[in-house]
Amino acid sequence: MKKPISLSILFLICFILWNCEPEHKKYNLETSLLLGLTSAASPAATSFQLPDSNQTTCYDTSGVTRSCTGTGEDGEFTNTPAPLAFQIHDSGETILEESSGLIWQRCTFGMVWNGTTCVGSSISLYWQAANAYCNSLATAGRIWRLPSARESSLLADHSQSTAYLPNTYFPNGQGAGGWTSTAAVAFFGRYLVSSAGNATPMDETTNFPVRCVSGSRAPNAGFVDLGDGTVQETNTGLLIKKCAYGQAEDSTCSGSANPLNWQQALDYCNNLNFASRTDWRLPSIKESYFISEPSIGNSNLPLSIFPNSSQAAISWTGTTFNSTLTTAHAQMIYQMYIYSKTESANVRARCVAGP
Repeated sequence: MKKPISLSILFLICFILWNCEPEHKKYNLETSLLLGLTSAASPAATSFQLPDSNQTTCYDTSGVTRSCTGTGEDGEFTNTPAPLAFQIHDSGETILEESSGLIWQRCTFGMVWNGTTCVGSSISLYWQAANAYCNSLATAGRIWRLPSARESSLLADHSQSTAYLPNTYFPNGQGAGGWTSTAAVAFFGRYLVSSAGNATPMDETTNFPVRCVSGSRAPNAGFVDLGDGTVQETNTGLLIKKCAYGQAEDSTCSGSANPLNWQQALDYCNNLNFASRTDWRLPSIKESYFISEPSIGNSNLPLSIFPNSSQAAISWTGTTFNSTLTTAHAQMIYQMYIYSKTESANVRARCVAGP
């Protein structure tokens, strides 16, 4: 049951938000009243694991369904590294994603849980207002915040072709996207994550939806050079091939990374025998966010470990874009793009193995 909001707390929240925003973008009273949702205690967060994209069907370059066996597509590797799984908590107001341990608002800002579904309409905010809203939220007696871009990307369910969130847990057609706390260092803004889990830098004065998160922050990417042409990401255990396709296997990854279309990239990684391993593949869209680090800026990869990495600035993932089956996700620096699977001029391949 929701606890009543004391007038003193409500006025304090309204005062803080009113005075920290630009003059032309004040909260109205309706917006301020929505800041006071509270409920019973919510579950403790678990230790972090990277949830799977949940894509289980495979598609060729024409968008035709095919058997996943031996393709190297994302759909071939289920529950990798861990399942994407949700639990309902706090009388339905919050959702726990089990593998990451993150607890999410069930309804985006502007919508309210009425005991059965999310009612009302999502209200978009500019970044400073979104950040203030999450910091002031008191639902379930927890500390809330804007998610990082990495955390927001983990929520998407890539078995779906629209909304990318299961309606059972996030009802009324809500998407997975919204503002994040992650600074776009090279672009002087903040990352927005779309419903499909694609991170894009945006100006902070633009209005977008808001969904807050609670729990221990997902870790930054960490890299250890293993000295055999591979690099280990320390949080997921993923092995990353140090040099991209076409570069020389030397200490500086000299030469140019050659572009490949999506099927060629799948085949290259899937058939690779390197560093005594044969389980190489393209990373999934979610794994891609852990083989780059936005706090580094520019290439989002430490050049001391990934030399000449600008040669592979745009790299394929093994994840099909479910809204258009002839396309796939590809990462440029930290942003995620959608490319035709037949694109052969601009996108490279950087393989992963494990964990």
